[in-house]
Amino acid sequence: MKFRSKIIVGVFIGLIIILYCFSTITEGEYYKSYSPDGQYSIYASRSKYFNLNLPFTKFGDASGKVHLYDELEDRLITSCSVKMISHVDDHFFWSEDELYMKAKIYIKLPRKINTKIIREYDKSYPVKNTWNLFIQNKKYKVTKKGNRLTVSNKEGEIVLKNIKHISRISNGFQVLNNATEIEYYDADLNKLESAPNVEQNNQEVCGNVTTYVLKIEEVAECFILKKAIGFTSYNFDNYEAIDSVKKIGVKDIYFLNKKRVLKYDENSPKKELVIIDFGTYFGILSEKYGIEYFDSINITQRPIKVKRNKLYGYYDTTSTTYLELKPFEFNLAEFKHEKYGEGYVDLEGKKYYK
Repeated sequence: MKFRSKIIVGVFIGLIIILYCFSTITEGEYYKSYSPDGQYSIYASRSKYFNLNLPFTKFGDASGKVHLYDELEDRLITSCSVKMISHVDDHFFWSEDELYMKAKIYIKLPRKINTKIIREYDKSYPVKNTWNLFIQNKKYKVTKKGNRLTVSNKEGEIVLKNIKHISRISNGFQVLNNATEIEYYDADLNKLESAPNVEQNNQEVCGNVTTYVLKIEEVAECFILKKAIGFTSYNFDNYEAIDSVKKIGVKDIYFLNKKRVLKYDENSPKKELVIIDFGTYFGILSEKYGIEYFDSINITQRPIKVKRNKLYGYYDTTSTTYLELKPFEFNLAEFKHEKYGEGYVDLEGKKYYK
């Protein structure tokens, strides 16, 4: 091989090595959670150079690494690559001596986790088969079997059965019956002809409570999101920068109140979402997802109704896959889906088909 050819091959190999090194660099700490006994934590970091922040790409779909950290010894145990960093949030599980992603990743733990702790953890989080509903000093027990629910009173008597959904609303309950029809009940679980009165009795609120202020400041090349925490009568001057958005392509930027300042307290919490208007499409910035992009959004609806590729969804509640999606009636919204037909979706994103 000629000397010149050797140089070209060497440069090519060097570029491949450099690209590989850059592809392994990640940043940030997302979706952090802990082992059942708190000995370990797991979190994701996002690839720094090889994740293009393109429109219509979800933040959680980015590639990166999953990190296992020893909380007792305050050190990183190991890291491995994941195709989507959001998998760290719901695809990893703890066993007595391993952290694993089914059929893909198995990480040995330096110290075992007590199996009893794991069993108790699995039973309590999430609560899968039984839970309580409270209203006006009354308690009801809801039991799930298959796709149907049974509701019992405190004496153990069954008061509702063979229903698909029940949730509390003001002064009563909203129910999906076996025929996937909405019904309403009062606090004593007596069936009503229509929704109960939504007016609330006056409730006391604390006078001097924790208060939050967010603002968007415009500088030469970007918008800086800042936050301050204090009390009702506090003079806010302790702002800290918590995120930023580059100005490129941005037509306008604001919070859900359509202003660049958002103030609220713990008596009336608000979502700390930033809306980015790019003119022909929109972005929604959150701490959980980063920036997600949509063709259009409707911030007058709660949750925020979004549209992408002629399909609809509710931000942070449903996927954007519905042909039609009506506004929420209390805790349920009616939908039409090309593949699954018609039904309802609740505020947790669970679907009930007709």
